[in-house]
Amino acid sequence: MIKSLLLISYDELKRIFQTKAIASVMFIGIFLYFFFYPQPYLHEAIRDVPIAVIDQDNTNYSRELIRQMDANKSIKIDLHIADLQTAKSLIEQRKIYGALLIPYRFQQHILEGTPSPIIYYGDASYILIYSNVATAINTVAGDFGAKISISRKIAQGTDPAIATNNTAPFNTQLISLFNPQSGYATYIIPAAFILILYQTLLIGSTLCRLFSKNSEFEIKFIQQQSHAASSALLLLSGKLLTYLALYLIYFIIYTVFANYWYDLPRLGHVLVSLSFIIPFILSTALFGKVVSHFVHTVSDVFCLIIPSSMIIFFMTGLSWPKELMPYLFHLIGDIFPAVPAIVGSVKINQMGANFSEFSQQYWHLWILTIVYFCIAFILEKRYVQKAMIANASKES
Repeated sequence: MIKSLLLISYDELKRIFQTKAIASVMFIGIFLYFFFYPQPYLHEAIRDVPIAVIDQDNTNYSRELIRQMDANKSIKIDLHIADLQTAKSLIEQRKIYGALLIPYRFQQHILEGTPSPIIYYGDASYILIYSNVATAINTVAGDFGAKISISRKIAQGTDPAIATNNTAPFNTQLISLFNPQSGYATYIIPAAFILILYQTLLIGSTLCRLFSKNSEFEIKFIQQQSHAASSALLLLSGKLLTYLALYLIYFIIYTVFANYWYDLPRLGHVLVSLSFIIPFILSTALFGKVVSHFVHTVSDVFCLIIPSSMIIFFMTGLSWPKELMPYLFHLIGDIFPAVPAIVGSVKINQMGANFSEFSQQYWHLWILTIVYFCIAFILEKRYVQKAMIANASKES
């Protein structure tokens, strides 16, 4: 039995590396994704976003405000323009991402003690850039207004310490938990890497069965067996052994080596991560075996699985809060092993969660493993029975 398992596993491993369609996904694709996918996100902080200024006041106060805006690391004052029409044209050409309008009598209103709002027209089609610049402008404007208020109170005879405390009675300190750089790469790459492992394994597992079906090795193996159930069990188990060994290595590369390579935070223990990812690998590979019984060509596999990856990424709650989705979406997401795997893996590796905090996702993956194993076993047994009947008819 052990010898049969190892022979099946070895045959599956050969198929992975000798079949171009499978190797391109389960080997070449894995390493291409690893090196090229994170590249756009490596510069995590958004800095020196070019914006224009429309200074209608042109006074000491307005010029000082512009100078402080330009000194902020998120903003770069590229142009001084005369009107909003020019700003609109430049934004449409993507030469700037927004325009700051300082209105007439800005300084006069401040000296009179009346509000003088500044207006930012930002390109909100790039929401990360827009929110970052808008936050920077609000911060600089708030600091600028506070300094003016303090200066006015001191000029009226208020003690400087009292004037400062009245303007800012408390200080706010923001601490970024689990994402010290407050960057997009730290947020998106760990989750995307799990999705990549899921997608490549699902496609590879499905393709492997398409290419192994009616192969010389498989036909010969089935001919040597007397029971369809034991044959199906051995075929499934041997192939799962291959995927488990291969993807445990890939997982270590993607979640341990990648964190050092791309300088991403990691709080989880390797052994905890590996124990969590085992049911993910098994359930995904078994899901692929189930899918393989309902597709007939390589193009069918890619057309079915690749579009579903976008849906899965949405279901994880990374692009939109899961709590705001309809309950039906939660039920659909529960079908795919990638959804609990991404949530649980991020909890373990990026947040340092203990077992009680990721146990829901862990048992979810084991339930999917059992369900897909039962379905895959029934389908594989039926396939083996047909092959045995076909073989018996040929001999007779």
